[in-house]
Amino acid sequence: MTVIFKWRESEMLAALESCTRDESTPIVERHFPKDARLLESGCGAGRWVRFLQDRGRTMIGLEYSHETVEMVKRHWPDLDIVEGDCEKSPFPDGSFDGALAFGVVEHWVEGPQRPLRELLRVLKPGGKAYITVPLFNSIRRLKKALWWDEITQAPRALAQRILRGTPKPLSRVDRRYLFPVFPAWGEFFEYRMSTTDFRSEVEKAGFEIIEQVPVGAMDGVYHELNPLGLLVGWKDLKFRPRGPARLIDRWLSRRPFAHPHMQAIVARRPGAVR
Repeated sequence: MTVIFKWRESEMLAALESCTRDESTPIVERHFPKDARLLESGCGAGRWVRFLQDRGRTMIGLEYSHETVEMVKRHWPDLDIVEGDCEKSPFPDGSFDGALAFGVVEHWVEGPQRPLRELLRVLKPGGKAYITVPLFNSIRRLKKALWWDEITQAPRALAQRILRGTPKPLSRVDRRYLFPVFPAWGEFFEYRMSTTDFRSEVEKAGFEIIEQVPVGAMDGVYHELNPLGLLVGWKDLKFRPRGPARLIDRWLSRRPFAHPHMQAIVARRPGAVR
């Protein structure tokens, strides 16, 4: 894995509270019954582990960062958080009724297959996975055609190159990359996948797809249609949309995958439920 996140203990309660507003919540609760034993792969600061355990699920979190694991155990000592790698976890085959991966599998520069296949491996036959990745939506397609990110991100990339003395390659022309990448300049951070690419990768890993939905609509307005932060603010881990942002969101939502920041797939490991 090429990306390790840093989390702030001071933000853990606000992050937990955000689960109540998250568009993923009703989808997860619909697909995973309260008696399910679930793994969250790449659980970070543990907000979903805490949230879903408090709602009756048996939760285990897997997190790569030792520092983050220690922070979660200190803050929520009753949670079962395991230190380990999302592409090579310590769990036996078929350990879980369900698995969750919120914004995780897009951070492998070689593509999402290794973490996806690991999710498949730890599921029981018939078990479900809920997986989200950034969406290469219609707004991002237009910006790519205009070289928008390359132009607007160039000053910062140039400043970093001068100050740090390190080259900042243009991501979109690097032949290692399989899908559109962010940021436009500098080190790889994440892939942004079309709905077709995401579906193909999940099926290639061996899953049967149940549904594919957009998530993070206002998040998409915030990231892509928010000049100088004038339309959508961000405070206390909450979006603060102004009137025009709500209108833009409502209008673009007529086409479900036009502008959301993320997309989600619910998929099943083939085989009969034990």
